[in-house]
Amino acid sequence: MEVTVQYNVPARMRDGVTLMSNVFRPASGGPYPVLLTRLPYGKDLPRDTTYFDPLRAASRGYIVVVQDVRGRFASGGEFGSFPQETEDGYDTVEWAAKLPGSDGRVGMWGLSYFGKTQWHAATARPPSLVSLAPGQTWGNHLNGASLRGGVQELGLIQYWAQGAIAPHTLFRRYAGDEEQIGKRLPELIRTIDELLAGGGYEALPLSKLPDPEGLLPALGLGRGVEDGVWEAVNIDGKYGRIQVPAYHIGGWYDCFIGETLRQYEAMKERSAESGMRPPRLLVGPWTHADFGSTQGDLDFGFASSGLFIDARGDLTDRQLRWFDATLKGEERALEGTPPVEVFVMGENRWRGYGEWPVPGAREESWHLQPGGGLSRRAPQKGEPGEYYYDPEDPVPTLGGATLLPPIHGSGALDQRGIEARDDVLTYTSEPLESDYTVLGRVWATLYTASSAPDTDFVVRLVDVHPDGKAIVLADGIIRASARESYPAPGVIRASRPEPIEPGRVYEYCVDLWATGNTFKRGHRVRVDVTSSSHPRWERNPNTGESAGRSGRTAVARQRIFHGPEHPSRVTLTVVDG
Repeated sequence: MEVTVQYNVPARMRDGVTLMSNVFRPASGGPYPVLLTRLPYGKDLPRDTTYFDPLRAASRGYIVVVQDVRGRFASGGEFGSFPQETEDGYDTVEWAAKLPGSDGRVGMWGLSYFGKTQWHAATARPPSLVSLAPGQTWGNHLNGASLRGGVQELGLIQYWAQGAIAPHTLFRRYAGDEEQIGKRLPELIRTIDELLAGGGYEALPLSKLPDPEGLLPALGLGRGVEDGVWEAVNIDGKYGRIQVPAYHIGGWYDCFIGETLRQYEAMKERSAESGMRPPRLLVGPWTHADFGSTQGDLDFGFASSGLFIDARGDLTDRQLRWFDATLKGEERALEGTPPVEVFVMGENRWRGYGEWPVPGAREESWHLQPGGGLSRRAPQKGEPGEYYYDPEDPVPTLGGATLLPPIHGSGALDQRGIEARDDVLTYTSEPLESDYTVLGRVWATLYTASSAPDTDFVVRLVDVHPDGKAIVLADGIIRASARESYPAPGVIRASRPEPIEPGRVYEYCVDLWATGNTFKRGHRVRVDVTSSSHPRWERNPNTGESAGRSGRTAVARQRIFHGPEHPSRVTLTVVDG
């Protein structure tokens, strides 16, 4: 089918601001449903068609709209990052439904920021919105976008602010003033280059971080769990407003996988209450916006790629099948694909299920044992593990579910380089006698004492191969003073930070989100415990003061307790077969 493209098609918002879109449409025939995405990265810039190909969608009988959000590139107004997206999303959906050749039915697509714009629009209930396909996105800023376990997502925020948002902000802010652009652009380029080279995160207090265009405070850096700003931008508590079904796309090594799974479960509950179509879920072994088969140190096979999912089509095809069913009523489009498709690493194959969590899954606890053992046996009594955490020498981030400059790596990276440090404790099982599949939620329960009035604890789940490779699967962090805000896996509530009493033993829940991995026979299960992963997460200065306002640090003595009275453990969700 021949496709035509219209550039800079205007849409007037309720306050008079005009937003610009590119529109891809079949050259003849119709009417057709509309597929809309809204993004801050420039509608005219190249997009990764591995994830979604607008031209192919248009050739399949859709009008595809790609819009610059308010205050970005061709669109008018001021960029506010998220508070604006609810009303603008509603207005754009209703505008798109009335485009020439439209049949009045609108679906939304897109990942990350333009996945989040879908949720904001859907909570406003535009009458013409029929279907969603949010990919690698989030609903709660306190769970991996701005904070995690009460700790600032320093690496993500700084990298996104300077690399993705600041360049256009500078050119827009000083449009027509070549002298100012000439003065300010070199500073921004130096900042970006430093990030790409592995620096740019060291400043304490955080208010001294390089921020040429002054974006970091506006993007949430320095705001704690208790800050009222999150209520306006979080989707938690608002899923009950949503009246349309969703197809959720995630990656085991995506920085938002915990939120992708929480959103699926929220929409599953919503569908049960309302009788609307149940959600669907697709999770590959992918990092953020990278859908290739090689992630970190491992290649998971060609069929793991977003280009050839389970040898049955690519990501564009998966999404178009969803829209064929939900927008065109072609239910046969979903035949042959189960409602939940998850890639299980280790065995390197896709599995299909009727829902998530996986039916028949069970929880098993592995106890941290004195001397560095890890076992499903009852915890043994012994001396606590001990290390000293120095904020001036933090453990470096090494792979995992991150969104950082490429030099830090992401995905399935070998952890041996950091496990050799004195400030990382490792707890390792005996070699497994048979394959062992973990598919679902992972969390740790730690009993610890610190010499500091506030500190952090990081827990990491690792698959140790027979040759010694220690591949990270999932990790999480908890700030001691934020323990009441994150009391259980998947539970997040705003509460004021409470310092701890130095030397007292406290129980903490560390949410590692989830994974899908088969530990093969002969492999070992490992849990790492430490107190930092920098620059992914901000460093806790161990003084009880905010790293955003104070540069003072102290070394903390950290003790991890084991035994019947203090059964520190990691809990895995396990399936058979």
